[in-house]
Amino acid sequence: MSGERNVVSAWNAINIQTEGDLMAWTEWRLLMSREEWFSAILDYDGPACYELGTGGRRGGAIEIHYVGETSNEKSRMSCYGQSGSHLAEVIAGHLKRGWHIWYRAMALPSKEAAVAMQNNLLQRYRYDWNDLLNRD
Repeated sequence: MSGERNVVSAWNAINIQTEGDLMAWTEWRLLMSREEWFSAILDYDGPACYELGTGGRRGGAIEIHYVGETSNEKSRMSCYGQSGSHLAEVIAGHLKRGWHIWYRAMALPSKEAAVAMQNNLLQRYRYDWNDLLNRD
């Protein structure tokens, strides 16, 4: 992402009010390293908006690179962990350079709400992996 938001940002404080329930980002979760992926952290199988980032083994200053949406967070993160999915090349490059892949997500009531949140974030911030995929 661009310089104004290359570490965990003010979005940590952003919450969404949905039908009386307060939604918030999860803590950052380690998804994969060069040697393994961490499937045990995957615990939600509903719609979500998520961000992917890179950082060291312990987290710290995570650089956010990508925003996405899904109807099933657990399944989507499994795809990234097992094959890299549509981000396979860019993820592999970061892993080869010693980075770890982290993610955080916000559970939402519907796929439509997840799409709306993703689109809102894409309008507000530049995500370099999203930009890379959309160059074509």
